[in-house]
Amino acid sequence: MEILNNGGDFSSIVEEIPVEKNLITIAVKKYMASIGRGGHFIFSITKNIPSGAGMGGGSSNAAAALKIVSGVLEREIDDELRNSASSTGSDVPFFLEGGFAFVEGRGELVSRLDFNDESFILLVNNGIHINTGSAYNSLKRAVFDTVINCSDRKRIISEGIARKQDWKNLFKNDFETGIFSSYPQIGFIKENLYDYGAFFASMTGSGSTVFGLFSDEYSAKNVQKILENDGNRVYFTKFRSN
Repeated sequence: MEILNNGGDFSSIVEEIPVEKNLITIAVKKYMASIGRGGHFIFSITKNIPSGAGMGGGSSNAAAALKIVSGVLEREIDDELRNSASSTGSDVPFFLEGGFAFVEGRGELVSRLDFNDESFILLVNNGIHINTGSAYNSLKRAVFDTVINCSDRKRIISEGIARKQDWKNLFKNDFETGIFSSYPQIGFIKENLYDYGAFFASMTGSGSTVFGLFSDEYSAKNVQKILENDGNRVYFTKFRSN
Protein backbone atom coordinates (compact mmCIF):
# COMPACT_ATOMS: atom_id res chain seq x y z
CA MET A 1 0.00 0.00 0.00
CA GLU A 2 1.27 3.47 -0.91
CA ILE A 3 -0.33 6.81 -0.06
CA LEU A 4 1.01 9.80 -1.95
CA ASN A 5 0.78 13.37 -0.71
CA ASN A 6 -0.71 15.44 -3.53
CA GLY A 7 -0.71 18.72 -1.60
CA GLY A 8 -3.66 20.75 -0.34
CA ASP A 9 -4.13 23.25 2.47
CA PHE A 10 -3.50 20.58 5.11
CA SER A 11 -1.08 18.33 3.27
CA SER A 12 1.18 18.14 6.34
CA ILE A 13 -1.43 15.91 8.00
CA VAL A 14 -0.86 13.24 5.34
CA GLU A 15 2.85 13.20 6.15
CA GLU A 16 2.21 12.97 9.89
CA ILE A 17 0.15 9.77 9.64
CA PRO A 18 2.13 6.55 9.03
CA VAL A 19 0.81 4.68 6.00
CA GLU A 20 -0.15 1.63 8.08
CA LYS A 21 -2.25 3.83 10.41
CA ASN A 22 -4.04 5.75 7.67
CA LEU A 23 -7.73 4.81 7.57
CA ILE A 24 -7.41 4.14 3.85
CA THR A 25 -4.86 1.41 4.52
CA ILE A 26 -6.86 -0.06 7.39
CA ALA A 27 -10.10 -0.17 5.39
CA VAL A 28 -8.63 -1.60 2.20
CA LYS A 29 -6.65 -4.28 4.04
CA LYS A 30 -9.76 -5.37 5.96
CA TYR A 31 -11.75 -5.53 2.74
CA MET A 32 -9.15 -7.47 0.77
CA ALA A 33 -8.77 -9.95 3.61
CA SER A 34 -12.54 -10.44 3.82
CA ILE A 35 -12.82 -11.34 0.13
CA GLY A 36 -9.61 -13.36 0.07
CA ARG A 37 -7.79 -11.18 -2.44
CA GLY A 38 -4.41 -9.47 -2.53
CA GLY A 39 -2.92 -6.56 -4.42
CA HIS A 40 -0.83 -3.43 -4.31
CA PHE A 41 -2.66 -0.11 -4.26
CA ILE A 42 -1.44 3.46 -4.63
CA PHE A 43 -3.68 6.30 -3.48
CA SER A 44 -3.07 10.03 -3.90
CA ILE A 45 -4.56 12.47 -1.39
CA THR A 46 -5.13 16.19 -1.82
CA LYS A 47 -5.79 17.18 1.79
CA ASN A 48 -7.97 20.28 2.19
CA ILE A 49 -10.01 19.20 5.25
CA PRO A 50 -8.46 20.07 8.63
CA SER A 51 -8.24 17.47 11.38
CA GLY A 52 -10.37 17.82 14.50
CA ALA A 53 -12.97 19.72 12.47
CA GLY A 54 -15.82 17.20 12.62
CA MET A 55 -15.95 16.87 8.84
CA GLY A 56 -14.96 13.22 8.53
CA GLY A 57 -11.93 13.77 6.33
CA GLY A 58 -10.18 10.51 7.15
CA SER A 59 -13.39 8.48 7.22
CA SER A 60 -14.60 9.79 3.86
CA ASN A 61 -11.18 8.98 2.39
CA ALA A 62 -11.53 5.42 3.66
CA ALA A 63 -15.02 5.09 2.19
CA ALA A 64 -13.86 6.50 -1.14
CA ALA A 65 -10.94 4.06 -1.21
CA LEU A 66 -13.27 1.14 -0.54
CA LYS A 67 -15.53 2.22 -3.39
CA ILE A 68 -12.56 2.57 -5.74
CA VAL A 69 -11.18 -0.86 -4.88
CA SER A 70 -14.57 -2.58 -5.16
CA GLY A 71 -15.05 -0.88 -8.52
CA VAL A 72 -11.66 -2.03 -9.79
CA LEU A 73 -12.54 -5.56 -8.72
CA GLU A 74 -15.97 -5.19 -10.38
CA ARG A 75 -17.81 -5.84 -7.13
CA GLU A 76 -20.90 -4.14 -5.74
CA ILE A 77 -21.32 -2.46 -2.36
CA ASP A 78 -21.93 -5.71 -0.50
CA ASP A 79 -21.76 -7.05 3.06
CA GLU A 80 -17.98 -7.49 2.91
CA LEU A 81 -17.54 -3.86 1.94
CA ARG A 82 -19.98 -2.59 4.56
CA ASN A 83 -18.43 -4.73 7.29
CA SER A 84 -14.96 -3.49 6.38
CA ALA A 85 -16.23 0.09 6.56
CA SER A 86 -17.89 -0.45 9.94
CA SER A 87 -14.83 -2.07 11.51
CA THR A 88 -12.65 0.80 10.23
CA GLY A 89 -14.63 3.62 11.84
CA SER A 90 -18.13 4.41 13.07
CA ASP A 91 -18.85 7.03 10.42
CA VAL A 92 -17.27 5.22 7.45
CA PRO A 93 -20.50 3.28 6.59
CA PHE A 94 -22.39 6.55 6.20
CA PHE A 95 -19.83 7.82 3.72
CA LEU A 96 -20.40 4.72 1.61
CA GLU A 97 -24.03 5.79 1.25
CA GLY A 98 -24.03 9.58 1.57
CA GLY A 99 -27.11 11.76 1.20
CA PHE A 100 -29.74 12.18 3.90
CA ALA A 101 -29.94 9.14 6.15
CA PHE A 102 -30.77 7.80 9.58
CA VAL A 103 -27.67 6.34 11.22
CA GLU A 104 -28.14 4.03 14.18
CA GLY A 105 -26.27 1.47 16.27
CA ARG A 106 -22.55 2.23 16.32
CA GLY A 107 -22.88 3.80 12.89
CA GLU A 108 -23.24 0.58 10.93
CA LEU A 109 -27.02 0.90 10.42
CA VAL A 110 -27.59 3.39 7.62
CA SER A 111 -31.08 3.94 6.19
CA ARG A 112 -31.32 6.34 3.28
CA LEU A 113 -34.09 8.94 3.27
CA ASP A 114 -35.98 9.63 0.07
CA PHE A 115 -35.22 13.35 0.26
CA ASN A 116 -33.12 15.85 -1.66
CA ASP A 117 -32.35 19.44 -0.79
CA GLU A 118 -31.11 22.23 -3.03
CA SER A 119 -29.95 24.58 -0.28
CA PHE A 120 -26.60 26.35 -0.37
CA ILE A 121 -24.20 25.49 2.42
CA LEU A 122 -21.44 27.34 4.22
CA LEU A 123 -18.98 25.31 6.29
CA VAL A 124 -17.19 27.58 8.74
CA ASN A 125 -14.04 26.57 10.60
CA ASN A 126 -12.09 28.90 12.88
CA GLY A 127 -9.07 26.63 13.30
CA ILE A 128 -9.93 25.10 16.67
CA HIS A 129 -9.06 21.40 16.94
CA ILE A 130 -11.58 19.31 18.88
CA ASN A 131 -10.44 16.00 20.33
CA THR A 132 -13.16 13.45 19.54
CA GLY A 133 -12.67 11.51 22.80
CA SER A 134 -12.95 14.68 24.86
CA ALA A 135 -16.10 15.65 22.96
CA TYR A 136 -17.76 12.34 23.82
CA ASN A 137 -16.71 12.67 27.45
CA SER A 138 -18.39 16.07 27.53
CA LEU A 139 -21.74 14.37 26.85
CA LYS A 140 -21.52 12.84 30.34
CA ARG A 141 -23.59 9.84 29.30
CA ALA A 142 -23.34 6.16 30.07
CA VAL A 143 -22.87 3.86 27.08
CA PHE A 144 -25.42 1.08 26.72
CA ASP A 145 -25.25 -2.06 24.61
CA THR A 146 -28.97 -2.10 23.89
CA VAL A 147 -30.33 -0.47 20.73
CA ILE A 148 -32.68 2.40 21.50
CA ASN A 149 -35.99 2.31 19.61
CA CYS A 150 -36.05 5.50 17.57
CA SER A 151 -39.04 4.64 15.38
CA ASP A 152 -41.18 7.54 16.63
CA ARG A 153 -38.33 10.02 16.18
CA LYS A 154 -37.64 8.69 12.69
CA ARG A 155 -41.31 9.00 11.75
CA ILE A 156 -41.46 12.61 12.96
CA ILE A 157 -38.33 13.53 11.01
CA SER A 158 -39.48 11.72 7.85
CA GLU A 159 -42.79 13.57 7.94
CA GLY A 160 -41.31 16.97 8.76
CA ILE A 161 -38.03 17.16 6.87
CA ALA A 162 -39.60 18.80 3.82
CA ARG A 163 -40.64 21.78 5.99
CA LYS A 164 -37.38 23.67 6.36
CA GLN A 165 -38.88 26.09 8.86
CA ASP A 166 -39.17 23.16 11.27
CA TRP A 167 -35.54 22.05 11.08
CA LYS A 168 -34.59 23.99 14.22
CA ASN A 169 -37.01 21.82 16.18
CA LEU A 170 -36.30 18.59 14.31
CA PHE A 171 -32.52 18.48 14.55
CA LYS A 172 -30.17 18.91 17.49
CA ASN A 173 -26.48 18.23 17.95
CA ASP A 174 -25.98 17.05 21.54
CA PHE A 175 -22.27 17.84 21.37
CA GLU A 176 -22.95 21.57 21.15
CA THR A 177 -23.69 22.16 24.84
CA GLY A 178 -20.31 20.89 26.03
CA ILE A 179 -18.26 22.20 23.10
CA PHE A 180 -19.82 25.67 23.15
CA SER A 181 -19.17 25.86 26.89
CA SER A 182 -15.48 25.12 26.37
CA TYR A 183 -15.15 27.06 23.11
CA PRO A 184 -17.78 29.83 23.07
CA GLN A 185 -16.32 31.25 19.87
CA ILE A 186 -17.67 28.21 18.02
CA GLY A 187 -21.12 28.94 19.39
CA PHE A 188 -20.79 32.54 18.22
CA ILE A 189 -20.28 31.32 14.66
CA LYS A 190 -23.60 29.46 14.82
CA GLU A 191 -25.31 32.59 16.14
CA ASN A 192 -23.73 34.67 13.37
CA LEU A 193 -25.00 32.30 10.69
CA TYR A 194 -28.55 32.73 11.97
CA ASP A 195 -28.09 36.49 12.25
CA TYR A 196 -26.92 36.58 8.62
CA GLY A 197 -29.95 34.70 7.29
CA ALA A 198 -29.32 30.97 7.53
CA PHE A 199 -32.56 29.02 7.98
CA PHE A 200 -30.67 26.31 9.84
CA ALA A 201 -27.23 26.09 11.46
CA SER A 202 -25.47 23.45 13.52
CA MET A 203 -22.08 22.17 14.52
CA THR A 204 -20.78 19.25 12.46
CA GLY A 205 -20.53 16.07 14.53
CA SER A 206 -18.20 16.58 17.49
CA GLY A 207 -17.00 19.89 16.01
CA SER A 208 -15.39 22.25 15.45
CA THR A 209 -16.87 23.21 12.07
CA VAL A 210 -20.28 24.88 11.96
CA PHE A 211 -22.52 24.77 8.90
CA GLY A 212 -25.29 27.10 7.81
CA LEU A 213 -27.97 26.47 5.18
CA PHE A 214 -29.19 29.26 2.92
CA SER A 215 -32.03 29.37 0.42
CA ASP A 216 -30.19 31.39 -2.22
CA GLU A 217 -26.64 31.42 -3.53
CA TYR A 218 -26.22 35.21 -3.47
CA SER A 219 -26.90 35.47 0.28
CA ALA A 220 -24.64 32.53 1.08
CA LYS A 221 -21.70 33.96 -0.86
CA ASN A 222 -22.11 37.39 0.76
CA VAL A 223 -22.03 35.78 4.20
CA GLN A 224 -18.99 33.77 3.13
CA LYS A 225 -17.08 36.99 2.51
CA ILE A 226 -18.11 38.43 5.88
CA LEU A 227 -17.02 35.35 7.81
CA GLU A 228 -13.75 35.06 5.88
CA ASN A 229 -12.98 38.68 6.75
CA ASP A 230 -13.39 37.66 10.40
CA GLY A 231 -10.54 35.19 9.96
CA ASN A 232 -12.51 31.99 9.42
CA ARG A 233 -11.95 29.36 6.77
CA VAL A 234 -15.25 29.14 4.89
CA TYR A 235 -16.28 26.53 2.31
CA PHE A 236 -19.22 27.05 -0.07
CA THR A 237 -21.01 23.94 -1.32
CA LYS A 238 -24.36 22.18 -1.91
CA PHE A 239 -25.86 18.86 -0.91
CA ARG A 240 -25.18 15.96 -3.23
CA SER A 241 -28.29 14.74 -5.06
CA ASN A 242 -29.35 11.16 -4.40
